[in-house]
Amino acid sequence: MSKILVLDDDQSNADVIQMVLEDQAFVVVSINHSDELLSAIKNFQPDLIVMDILLDKGDGRELCNAIKRNTETRSIPVLLITAMLEAQAEKIPSMADGIIFKPFDYVKLHRKVRRLIH
Repeated sequence: MSKILVLDDDQSNADVIQMVLEDQAFVVVSINHSDELLSAIKNFQPDLIVMDILLDKGDGRELCNAIKRNTETRSIPVLLITAMLEAQAEKIPSMADGIIFKPFDYVKLHRKVRRLIH
């Protein structure tokens, strides 16, 4: 069973994403603070990270780039989610494997997740 780590500083968003992904038979752990990300990756060893761009401390694009530059984590696909406009989201270049703009259709989320994991 594939494992997905969700990082969203809005607890209700994280809960909904977790519920939707668990309904698709994924094992999901969600965290709400960006400073928990590295320890969560180490402890949970996710097959995919779903991360919001606007976080409590930092920017998901920059955290994604740090993950992708690290030899121990670079192979983990990262899917960014955001309520930003596409032009805003692209102002900071990201090495993410995908991005979904809010509000998003959960079928689309599921399709993207499946594509990135398999």
